[in-house]
Amino acid sequence: MNKMHNGLMREACLGFSGPEDQVVSLNVPLAAGDRHNSPFHAFDVEYDPEQPDKLVIRLLELDQDGFIRTALQSVPFPVDLLADLVSKRTATAEEIAEWTSLPD
Repeated sequence: MNKMHNGLMREACLGFSGPEDQVVSLNVPLAAGDRHNSPFHAFDVEYDPEQPDKLVIRLLELDQDGFIRTALQSVPFPVDLLADLVSKRTATAEEIAEWTSLPD
């Protein structure tokens, strides 16, 4: 799978693979302390159809052009546990205020 990231626009993006260009990953830039996205680190959540009960979460290090240089850490994560965690999480008051203040 070939992944490339545009260094000028570091937003979440999808990764595609295979003859049918199926979505297999979600790449999310690492947030820095100043509420900006890090140009050199990102998380990648990848689905492998050969292991449908697991997702792999990777911390990636990117080069100055936004290409993946190395995976710093990789963790297989059970899909059912992730679904359980997501279903129990509620937004904080700060998160709600932030997204309700955004223009349509």
